[in-house]
Amino acid sequence: MTRPTFQLVAICITIFSGFLWFSSTQLHSSRNFEQNLPSTFLKGSRAPPTPLCNVRPNLVVDEPSDDPIWDIQNRTLGFQKIYAISMPHRIDKRDYQALMALVSGLDIEFVDGVNGSEIHPKALPNFWKGEEGAGTIGCWRAHLNIYQSMIQEKIQTALILEDDADWDVLIRAQMTEAARGARYLQNAALPLHSPYGDDWDIFTIGHYGVDNKPYKNQQYWVTKDDPTVIAPSRRPWPRKPDLSAPALGGDHTRIIHEVYRFTATQAYAISLRGAARVLYDQTLQPHATAIDLAMAAMCKSERWGPTSCLGAYPMIFGRFRPAGPKDADSDRRASTNEADPGSIKEHTGERAEAESEFTVFPVSLNVEKLLANEWVISAQLPQQDMQKNINLREFVFPRGGPVVVKPDEYINDEHP
Repeated sequence: MTRPTFQLVAICITIFSGFLWFSSTQLHSSRNFEQNLPSTFLKGSRAPPTPLCNVRPNLVVDEPSDDPIWDIQNRTLGFQKIYAISMPHRIDKRDYQALMALVSGLDIEFVDGVNGSEIHPKALPNFWKGEEGAGTIGCWRAHLNIYQSMIQEKIQTALILEDDADWDVLIRAQMTEAARGARYLQNAALPLHSPYGDDWDIFTIGHYGVDNKPYKNQQYWVTKDDPTVIAPSRRPWPRKPDLSAPALGGDHTRIIHEVYRFTATQAYAISLRGAARVLYDQTLQPHATAIDLAMAAMCKSERWGPTSCLGAYPMIFGRFRPAGPKDADSDRRASTNEADPGSIKEHTGERAEAESEFTVFPVSLNVEKLLANEWVISAQLPQQDMQKNINLREFVFPRGGPVVVKPDEYINDEHP
């Protein structure tokens, strides 16, 4: 080996040895450093964040552990998604929906509402049969946008809310009972994919009136003495089911039933199958109209079968109304800051105090208590409601049961 070559090899060996020594010392130093760190600083062993709200109401579920009804305790109430439709400029409504979701342990995904005046004329329905006005068409399109997304993403079930929807602090207990009822109506048996059964399209649980089917033998799931049911004096809507059969009676009775028609879309669940059917009906058929009327027409026709449309009466979800100008309540109708040309004028005047319509123990009016981890919640209207207050740690929700009512059992004979 020549002298220059020998010198070059020696230099390379020296550099390589130095690199190995430096690497080993750094590794040793790094290990010593990690050994001296508190465990909370190490990856995978950090303490979980302290929950902002530890209030989780008592809930009795005695179904088998492999029953999907247990999924109602998750952050989407057993649905694959919870969507809330909200105009992009209504950040105020998103504020309180976000707070309500937090204290309820829910994950809600906001979906931008649609200003109907900005829809391209070529995208408007050719055979519109609904109320004129950009607000109604924009509302219709916002719901259809969700159905389209569900189809593209294969979302099996979704709960769709309007951005002023409100719900009870006992929402999981209510929805567990609703699931039992929905399954009964479908004659569902395990195994199931959804806790609500797998043979339904629309489940309306936040409406302003609904009809049942008293003209035929009808199955009901009946829950008596439910303290979350609003008193009859708080039910001002004209559309009401016939509850004149003795088995359906009681001021604080909730029923789960097949739906003939319903009004409004404050809160409803829809399956992927249902989303596809409504989208087909509203875009490829000459039936386009206000979205609640569109779904109600499908339910009435029983085109897709008798259990295609299910409902809860009285409704489970209500509506939050904050203190302040009443014309800020809705974006479907024009307000003083008219962002939606062509719509009808909304109510005027001031609301002195916030209120929740159609709920008894509303989350909206109890956010502060829930953030403070208080377990006793007062009824909104204790003079009318069944219980003046409720201890969430101790309360056991009433269990409903199946009932079949024949047409001749209804006292009222004025049926649709």
